Amino acid sequence: MEDRRMLIADSAIEVVARDGIRALTHRAVDSEAGLPSGSTSYYCRTRAQLVGLTVDRVTSLLRGFVEVSGIQELASTNADDVLGVLSRMIEALLADYRGELAARSALIIELSGKEDTTDLVSSLLDPSDLTNALDATGMREPAVAAMDLLAVFEGLIWERTVGRLAGQAIDRAHDSELLSAALARHEHRGPRNLFGLRR
Repeated sequence: MEDRRMLIADSAIEVVARDGIRALTHRAVDSEAGLPSGSTSYYCRTRAQLVGLTVDRVTSLLRGFVEVSGIQELASTNADDVLGVLSRMIEALLADYRGELAARSALIIELSGKEDTTDLVSSLLDPSDLTNALDATGMREPAVAAMDLLAVFEGLIWERTVGRLAGQAIDRAHDSELLSAALARHEHRGPRNLFGLRR
């Protein structure tokens, strides 16, 4: 039974990623999953339940990715190591989770202002995932720096998933430069700030 629910959830993600949130119906998921008509309705009686199942699955998959990425345990004193992990995360996400990213974007837009989207928004990366890593580099205000870094990270994910850069080859060096620019304005606790530049 759990395998069937998983199949339905994964198929719902595919429908949303490809056709948008309005295309998410019980019939569309049945068709996508190759299941007999009425199968999705058995597990999700209402569309709201179907949306909820889709949100839970997207959140679970993306949080699972973050947890194995290594960013939460990173304790390097070199900020370039943080940027390197984030750049590789972008590349891996777009290689293996493009559908989940597109579905996440569509779901956030659809549910914003109607339901609590905190977990969905935080599923990809949360400031708390970055704070310890940035603190280890000697950042004076790691929580503030994490917010700036995350804004650029999310922007890159959006543009490369559903925006103007969708379909273009990923340039890890370029992405790393944009991410580093988000940190360059933040003070370092030592005599030098990031990247060896004096304040």
